[in-house]
Amino acid sequence: MKKCIVVFLSFMLMATVAQATIDIATDFGSGADTFIGNDSKTSYTKNRGANTELETRYNGGGSRFTCSYYRFDLTGTSADFAGATLMLEASYIKSSTGRRLDVYGLVDETLDQWDETTITYENAPGMLQPASGWNMGDYLIDELKLVHLGFLTTPGTGGATPVYPIRFSSNTTDLGSAFSNFLTADTNKLVTIVLINSTGTSGTNSEDKIASKEHATYLAPTLVLVPEPASMLILALGGLLAMRKKA
Repeated sequence: MKKCIVVFLSFMLMATVAQATIDIATDFGSGADTFIGNDSKTSYTKNRGANTELETRYNGGGSRFTCSYYRFDLTGTSADFAGATLMLEASYIKSSTGRRLDVYGLVDETLDQWDETTITYENAPGMLQPASGWNMGDYLIDELKLVHLGFLTTPGTGGATPVYPIRFSSNTTDLGSAFSNFLTADTNKLVTIVLINSTGTSGTNSEDKIASKEHATYLAPTLVLVPEPASMLILALGGLLAMRKKA
């Protein structure tokens, strides 16, 4: 009977290995989220750390620009990552067909400790003053600090009145090895992700809003990690050996 129990538990552990993920929200540990802007509505010196919604908006320059910053605390994770996605809840979408949001990662780890209560476009890690100047609706990325990792697509409303929140996740093919490698290369257990709507046009209201960790009812932005099977197998075998000793 003990042998049967151990065999059954081994199957259960293998199933756990295949399905296990690690979910880390911005409200965990030293996580943070906010948005910044460089236009007449959201000044380059204005802080939005207390907002319940995170804006990503770009009208192609000369009007509106906002982008959102997310910090995830990886404390307690030690495995390499086979994959990773972002899970978000939209509180407002201004598109019937969905919109592309480009995903950037902050590679300069000395800048991961930004403060969501004081961060603005002017001091945001990875952002520079555009050639057009301040508050003109443009942006400029410091490519030595922010690297492109892929993109995600917001869900379209289909022209109908949506029911919020709208939960959506990035596609693993859109956030593939570059995203996973960025997370695996982290050394300080903090990762900063920046979402930028870079496809807006001057004639399009390109605004989307995502619930922040300050939202009273909506899901906080969440990083969903898929550990390498080998790493999870080691953990599972350790659990199995402990069960065998008890049996």
